[in-house]
Amino acid sequence: MSREPVPAPPPYDDSFAAIRGRIREDIAIVARIEGVPADLKLVLRLCLVTPGFQFVLSRRIQEAVRRIPVVGPAIRRVLWSLTCVVYGSELAPSAEIGGGLYVPHPFGIVVGRSHVGRGVALMQGVTIGNLHVADRSAPVIGDGCSLGAGCAVLGPVRLGAGARVGANAVVLVDVPAGGTAVGIPARVLGRADP
Repeated sequence: MSREPVPAPPPYDDSFAAIRGRIREDIAIVARIEGVPADLKLVLRLCLVTPGFQFVLSRRIQEAVRRIPVVGPAIRRVLWSLTCVVYGSELAPSAEIGGGLYVPHPFGIVVGRSHVGRGVALMQGVTIGNLHVADRSAPVIGDGCSLGAGCAVLGPVRLGAGARVGANAVVLVDVPAGGTAVGIPARVLGRADP
């Protein structure tokens, strides 16, 4: 099966307007998945009693705080550390995470230096990062990808838009757009037709 190259991610925008847009996308994806309107009632429920959304929102707050002159990076690091302790999960400060991140169960997740696209779903226990500590390459997770419980995406791997990774799979190779990766080490089963 020939593999199409996965395009490079766009530059990451960390402006306040971009952060607000990502928060709106985070709310919209939950509304779409649950089949409810993205109204004030949903926003209140997400902010007050939905751990997955709270975990993602804490990341967005960290991105905004970082922009405060002089003290912002230090405050962000403290907030990041508290989030890691509360959820037992980590979204590394060096990770670039697009809007519409869906995390229904925010426990045991580790996302290191990487680029995560828009509309991505991360289940519990997902690991995204490098194979070796000294490795400076970064995985790229395309828009609309779904990563199953306990899976790992390691090294300079690129997942194309809409790719799926099965539960407990260990992905060490690129997955084309619409493809599915399963197994240890993962093998690509094919490409879903758009």
